[in-house]
Amino acid sequence: MTETKKKTAGNPSGKKKKKPRRRIRWQIILIPLVLAAAIFAAFQIPKQRSDALLRRLGYTKAEAEAIRNAQLEETILKNGYYSHSLAEAAVKGDLNKKYLPLYIAADEYGTVSDKEYLLYERLADLGYEEDQIINLFSKLTYREMIPLLVFDYQWDETGYIEDCTETRTERKDGSFILNGSYRENYRHTEEAAHPSQTDVLINKNYSLPDTYEPDDLTPITTEYAVNGMNLRKEAADAALKMCMKALEEGNAFFVSGSYMNYDAISRSYNLLLETRGENAADLMLGKPGFCEFQTGLSCTFAATYEKYEDFRTTDCYKWLKKNAVSYGFIERYPEGQEDVTGCEQDASYYRYIGKDLAKSVSATGLTYDEYWSLFLKGWEDEANRPSDTLIEKALEEMTD
Repeated sequence: MTETKKKTAGNPSGKKKKKPRRRIRWQIILIPLVLAAAIFAAFQIPKQRSDALLRRLGYTKAEAEAIRNAQLEETILKNGYYSHSLAEAAVKGDLNKKYLPLYIAADEYGTVSDKEYLLYERLADLGYEEDQIINLFSKLTYREMIPLLVFDYQWDETGYIEDCTETRTERKDGSFILNGSYRENYRHTEEAAHPSQTDVLINKNYSLPDTYEPDDLTPITTEYAVNGMNLRKEAADAALKMCMKALEEGNAFFVSGSYMNYDAISRSYNLLLETRGENAADLMLGKPGFCEFQTGLSCTFAATYEKYEDFRTTDCYKWLKKNAVSYGFIERYPEGQEDVTGCEQDASYYRYIGKDLAKSVSATGLTYDEYWSLFLKGWEDEANRPSDTLIEKALEEMTD
């Protein structure tokens, strides 16, 4: 048989045999499409639903997206929270979820940042519970809360809140006036940890031992001081330079009070106690050990050529108010802060703490008691201590 016949023997027509057609089942294509649609719906429908609910609370589309990215939509929707400051922080990408309650408590147009975080931790370190802190943040201004760092712990913070809100209209020029008292002098006391440091705080809570005496006391020349005036060398040098500069500019004053040892303070306190009573003695001087004159860093000034009954009326005081910080001195007991410092206002009383610290304290507008309690004080519980970066940023916020 020929080759051709062999090829066509099983195929009489001689045509090429077609291969069977592959049938693609529609189910095979549909299943992935259904799965894809289901996956899309699983992600998009809840997203759209949460968007709608967040928008209903008052958040914009961009804010809702930022809140979802921060994985906070469930918490916010569950509690029905709206917070402008929270939304603002979420959009910026700097929202700190640890302090979420602060955003909720903040005023609708307020902001929450590092200085609020720091105050939150300081209040917690004093023993305030979260619900108390949130109540304080929701009712008071930042400035109204800081004195609580100086006062005794308030078991019921509502009384303090009511006092602050009632006395707001009475405050002017940065004064802080309260109707009630929130401390008991000398109730909780401890010796200053580092008495020789220039930033040491001595008040009704922190004391110096009766044996403490600076080892670098330096006399101030009688050209610029009453005879027998001594301060620690750094403070004495700064006071002398300040007096000399003021004189050059036509404002003559001199050091009228300076270092007193424990025994001298004790005699003065007892005299006030006998003649004026305990309350006046505590306001004007303080018990021995609790008076900053013993640090050798405090002094009083008197105008040389001006006649006055109140140092606040003198040109010398105006000069000191403007320039003392540049020499490392702060007005220790300013007018209108008696409720915070626990001492009578004294425009002539200045405390040396060093140039950099003096500028920082002045820029915040806080009393030294408040500044020290917020930025310099140690921590009862190190777990409450935020990072150094946060503390530095909080200080930058308050001094800018």
